[in-house]
Amino acid sequence: KGVAMSSNIYHKALRLAQKEQKSDIENELTGVLPVLDEHTSLSAIAYRESLGIIDIPMEQIVGTVTASRSRAFSTGFYPLMDENSEFAAKWATLCQAHLREGIREPIKAVEYLGKFYIVEGHKRVSVLKYFGASSISGNVTRWVPVQTDQPEVLAYYEFLDFYRLTGIYYIQFSRTGGYAELTAAVGKKPNE
Repeated sequence: KGVAMSSNIYHKALRLAQKEQKSDIENELTGVLPVLDEHTSLSAIAYRESLGIIDIPMEQIVGTVTASRSRAFSTGFYPLMDENSEFAAKWATLCQAHLREGIREPIKAVEYLGKFYIVEGHKRVSVLKYFGASSISGNVTRWVPVQTDQPEVLAYYEFLDFYRLTGIYYIQFSRTGGYAELTAAVGKKPNE
């Protein structure tokens, strides 16, 4: 019974992936997960730091570190592999485990510019996204870009200061000055 139910869930998740991929391609997007290694040069990384195990907001998981898993998932992390594949069977088994006892093993991820890219645990992210989880536990390494005058990088460096004080990932601004305004709005001083 559990296997059939999980296979049915995989079928539904696959249909969501195919619909999402079709829409992405119609909008001239790739239709598969973005790959951090393809968009980031190692020379653009100032340093790396371990954040340890944190709760990663699902909405901020946007891709994969390497290309090996990029075509197995749609941009929303729904599974794209054939229903008769080994991948589908493993996804369905993980689905069963989630429904019985939950997914407890943390994933491994890289955080870059406030977004998360998966190193290990793609199927765990996929199953939990399918069920609408708001976060997932992950062992995270932050890749900090070289500081430049690009607005995205300047805003990110402000976020780093905010994160060090609060540990909050759910609030991110894409422009500079947002964290100072937020701090003032809640009656706090800049380093408080």
